[in-house]
Amino acid sequence: MAATILKKVVLSNPKLIGKNAGIFCLAARNHWNYQYKPGPYPKTPEERAAAAKKYGLTVEEYQPFPESMCFGDYPKLPDIGADSKDPHYPWDMPDLRRNFNEPLHVRSEIYGGDRYDISMKPRFSVMHQLRWFLGTVFGFMAIYFYLDDYKFGRPVTAKQYPGQGVHYLFSPK
Repeated sequence: MAATILKKVVLSNPKLIGKNAGIFCLAARNHWNYQYKPGPYPKTPEERAAAAKKYGLTVEEYQPFPESMCFGDYPKLPDIGADSKDPHYPWDMPDLRRNFNEPLHVRSEIYGGDRYDISMKPRFSVMHQLRWFLGTVFGFMAIYFYLDDYKFGRPVTAKQYPGQGVHYLFSPK
């Protein structure tokens, strides 16, 4: 529907028929595919089996999110980032470490290869990081307060103003 309307607008306007026409037609073709939209939450075993088949999973490994999370029949996949997957496996898309027709994680924008990997153990514990941070901050504070009396730089004498009177040359009006 939107693609046909967009094509009519592009073809009826002669200013758009040039380099921009290809961009408009490309935008019309790259619309949301209705087949990727999650269906309603499966309540019966038959609906559950149909949803598992839709996402390419077996009935045993298919488990939907709780109904209160409003993800429909989308499968609850394990939280494994791309960095934790085997780099030597012959993936269909090696840069994403993903196979063709494999369902994406609901939070795939977080678990991508260039993003956070929740399944990896951090190199240093939080307490270790906190100790280093506080040690650095308090160490620099101790050095500052210890060396505060030892100023360096050009010695300057106090300002020498002439007596208790006017010490400027202009006269106020």
